[in-house]
Amino acid sequence: MHAPTRPPADYDWLLDWTDWVTRNDHRLEAVFVLDTFLQRSRATEATWALDFLSWKCERLASDGCWYEARLEHLHDRSHVRVLLDR
Repeated sequence: MHAPTRPPADYDWLLDWTDWVTRNDHRLEAVFVLDTFLQRSRATEATWALDFLSWKCERLASDGCWYEARLEHLHDRSHVRVLLDR
């Protein structure tokens, strides 16, 4: 008997995100609480960074946009800061 497989992480919801903030360097930025980011992406804390790397490379190849995601730890929670360079 096989263990149930988890559906693959999916970051395509970022393609429809409308609350980007323009930074001084003209890149777009959005910040998400880690738990919310993981839930929306159907990702796990252990694998999201590698999954995101694969996804952002696909995005660069398909539409020329570069995404970055940084995990930031604050004293009471963690955030994921996503940057978009079009």
